[in-house]
Amino acid sequence: MHRYAHELQAGDCYAGLEFTVSPDLNQQWLYAVEDFNPLYIEGRNGKPALVHPVVLMQMSPRTRSPSFRQASDMGSALARDCTTFLAPCYVGTRLRVDWLIKQTYEQRNKIYQDYVATVRDEAGDELMRREISATFFSLGKVKTYALKGKS
Repeated sequence: MHRYAHELQAGDCYAGLEFTVSPDLNQQWLYAVEDFNPLYIEGRNGKPALVHPVVLMQMSPRTRSPSFRQASDMGSALARDCTTFLAPCYVGTRLRVDWLIKQTYEQRNKIYQDYVATVRDEAGDELMRREISATFFSLGKVKTYALKGKS
């Protein structure tokens, strides 16, 4: 059985995810972000269309991992993110995302987890790298406030 996300430690990995960005998926995001640059639709110099960067960003959070499990009494939030695009990614390419936890620590009564998400193509070339910090917190410690006049 997989451990909950907040229990993972430095050196642990979330299970990788393999996927292919189809033209339809890419175009859905183009419409969503209203970016109709021909590079993302038609390609150039005989190469296929480029995958829009937002697609890679959307597929790389640890919550996309098949092994990600959040405990019912825990919350999580993004704390920090540094993304580097290393090479072009083309529509139709088989991709793999892997997640490696670099360190965990506690600060202000919250668990922090620093991890690296890498997106590679079928040849194993790294296309994108995200250095991400997330925080976990007990939902029992979160205060909720009712709006006046609402029940």
